Amino acid sequence: MMRVIHIIIWFFYALSCASTQDPVANLKQGRIVGIKVYTESSSTRRTVEIYYGIPYAVPPIGRYRFSAPERHNGWGRTFYAHRMPPHCPHGGDTEVDHSNEDCLFLNIWTPRSVDRKALPVIVILYSESWVRGSISLPCQDLAAEGAVVVTVAYRLHLLSFFTLRSVFARGNLALLDQYLAFLWIRENIAAFGGDPASITVLGHSAGADSLLYHISSPRSAGLFQRAIIMSPRGLWKAIDDQNVVSASDLEKLSREIAFKLGCNTTNDQEILHCMRSRPLANIFATYLHTNWSQEIQPVPDDFLPETEQYLPVSLVVSLSSTKQPVTQIDLLFGTTDLEAINSNEEIYNELLKRGTSYITEYANTKAIPSILKIFSLNAPGSLSMLTEVIRWEYWHDKIKSNDNTFKHLENLARMESSAKWGAGSALLAARLARRVARLYVYRYSQPGGVDLKGQQFNYTGAVHGSDLVSLLGDSLMLQIARRPATVEERRISSQFQQYIINFIKYGAVNVEGWLRYKVGDGHIYDIRDKSVATENTRSASKEVIFWLQYLPELSKLMSLERTEQLTLDRGEGRLRGGVFAMCGVTVGLLILLCACLVILQRQRSRRLAIASDGF
Repeated sequence: MMRVIHIIIWFFYALSCASTQDPVANLKQGRIVGIKVYTESSSTRRTVEIYYGIPYAVPPIGRYRFSAPERHNGWGRTFYAHRMPPHCPHGGDTEVDHSNEDCLFLNIWTPRSVDRKALPVIVILYSESWVRGSISLPCQDLAAEGAVVVTVAYRLHLLSFFTLRSVFARGNLALLDQYLAFLWIRENIAAFGGDPASITVLGHSAGADSLLYHISSPRSAGLFQRAIIMSPRGLWKAIDDQNVVSASDLEKLSREIAFKLGCNTTNDQEILHCMRSRPLANIFATYLHTNWSQEIQPVPDDFLPETEQYLPVSLVVSLSSTKQPVTQIDLLFGTTDLEAINSNEEIYNELLKRGTSYITEYANTKAIPSILKIFSLNAPGSLSMLTEVIRWEYWHDKIKSNDNTFKHLENLARMESSAKWGAGSALLAARLARRVARLYVYRYSQPGGVDLKGQQFNYTGAVHGSDLVSLLGDSLMLQIARRPATVEERRISSQFQQYIINFIKYGAVNVEGWLRYKVGDGHIYDIRDKSVATENTRSASKEVIFWLQYLPELSKLMSLERTEQLTLDRGEGRLRGGVFAMCGVTVGLLILLCACLVILQRQRSRRLAIASDGF
C-alpha cells in the first residue's frame, strides 16, 4: 500500500515539474527553449510562452554589412531564448550599450491553446522612423487574448538605406529584412502554435510605412492574409509624388557620406569594402552633422534586374495605378486625432513656452498656409479668407480664452492633425479601397492617453502612440509609465484589443455601426470610450468633409467671384460706349416707327375715300 502511495506522490511531483519547466519548440534550425509568464487576461489568468531573440538571418556584420539578408543556418546546440536581444543601432540612440549590428532577431509570445488548435498570428513592425528605433514591446497581454504575437527587428538608418544603385549596395534593407522574417514566420510559426495560413502584419509609425510598401510589392503576395496600418509617419509619401525621394537622390547622399569617410574611389566594390571597414560610430557621427533625415527612406529599385526588384515603382505610382490587381488581403487602417503633437514635438514645446500670441502668429503665418499649400488652396486672393475660415472652425470657441495657452496649442494640433492625418488618411484610404478585399478605417481619439515615451497628456484627444499602448495593455504601461493602467485605460484597452482580435480572426471588426470603407462611401469609425463625456465631439468624417469638400468649394466660389469682378473692371469702358450706342439705335427706331405710322394712316385715309366714291 505504501509503495502505491509513493508511486502516486512521485507521479504528481513529476507532473508538477513538467508543468513548470521551460517551454520547448523544435525547429529545422534546432531546439529552442523559452520561458513562461502568467497574465491576467480580460477573462481569466493565462500562461504565455515567450521566446526572445530568435535569429532569422545571418548577422549583418563584416562582409554582410549593407547587403541583403541571408537565411540563418541554425544552431548546433540548444538555443536558450530567455533574454531580450540587443536592438539595431539607430540615430539618437540613448541605449548604445544594448545595441548591436548583429540584431536581426524576432521575439514570439504564444498562449498555446489547450486544444492545440492553431492560433492566428500577429506580426508587429515598429520603429519611430527610418532613422530612429523603438522600445522593446512586451506583448504578453495581447497574446493572452488568443493570438501568437511576433515582433521583428530590422536595420535602420544608413545600415539599411546606404545605396550605390547597384547590386553591390542596393538599399531598402529594412524591407528585405522584414520580408525574410515573413518567410521565416510562415515556415516555422506552427512550431509555436500559430497558423501559417492566418497571418496578420501590424505596422506602427515607420512600421506602418513599411507595410504600405509590402502591400505594393509583388514579392509579398501570399505572405500575410491581413494587415493593420497604425499611424504611418510618411502618409503623404503615398499620396503626393512631391514628397518622394528618388534612388538617385539617395545614391548621391550615400556617396557624399562615403567621401567624408575617406572612401573616395570611383569603383563601387571598393567603396563598399571601405565602408564595411569603417567603425559604426564614425558612420553615424558623419551623418549627424548633416540635415539628411528626410532623404533616408525606401526608394524604387528599378535599377536592379527584374528578378531582384522589390519596389519596381514608387509607392505613389503603385497605389494610384488602376491596372494593379486587387490584393486579396483585408486591411484595417487608422490614426489618432492629435498626431501632430509628437510629430512636431520640438516646435510644440517651444510654442507652449511662448504663449497664445505666438501660437496665433505661428498658425496664421506658417501652419495654415503650409496646409493650404498641401491641398493646392493657397492662391493669394483666397488665402486670407480661407485662413479665417479655418481659424473659426478650430478656434472660435476659444477666442475669449487668450490666457489658456494649453487649449490654444491643442486646437493647433487638432487642426494640423485633422488636415495632414485625417484628410490625408481619407485620400490614402480611397486608393487602398481599390487595392484590397476589405477595408476598415478608424480614428483613435481616447483622451488623456500615454505616448510611447510614457508621457501623460491632458488633451481631449489621443496623441501618436497612445493607440499602440492601448493595444498592448498593462504590460507596456508598466514598462513606459512605471504605473498600472487606470480603470478607464483598461476599459478602452480591452475594447481596442477585441477589435483587433476580431479582425485578425475574421477579417472584420464585427462592431455595430462600423461599416466597411468603400470608394464613394468613406466611413471612418471613432474609437473612444463613449460612456465618458468629453469636449471632443468632432466627427472624423465631418472633419474630412471640411478639408476635402467644403474648403475646395469655397475656394472655387471665391475664384469665380474674382473672375467675374475682373471681367467687369476690364469691360467697364466698353460697356459705357455700348450703352450710348444702344440709346442712339433706340431713338432712330422710334423715329422710323413714327414715320411708318404716319404713312400707314395716310394710306388708310385714301382707301376710305375711294370706298366712299364706289357706293
